Amino acid sequence: MKKLNEILLLALLITISSCNPSISTDLSKEYSALDYSREVVVIKPDKKNPDNAEVLGQVEVGDTGFSTKCSYDIVIDKAKLEARKAGGNAIKITRHKPPDFWSDCHRITADILKIEKTDDSI
Repeated sequence: MKKLNEILLLALLITISSCNPSISTDLSKEYSALDYSREVVVIKPDKKNPDNAEVLGQVEVGDTGFSTKCSYDIVIDKAKLEARKAGGNAIKITRHKPPDFWSDCHRITADILKIEKTDDSI
């Protein structure tokens, strides 16, 4: 009976975690994490990085094959959270794949940026 409970618990954990999108972060530099209340700016693919932007790394938010919580807003929020953890205050979307035949999820790749705020930063 104990073995069965362990197997059921493991299956439940796998099921719960597989519903979320996959997140991969590759950092070249890191600062102290930003507070959750701090704004993280999203820069669209057609805009250029501000001149005072420092690239801290890259984040990819994708589909696990079982992901269900992967609307555009949720995927952007996941990327912003990773930026905050790295001390970044902006993300620059470099690739966005909307849902298609292979996936119901939005998938993005974004640069994590630290921008010194000025009046014309963003």
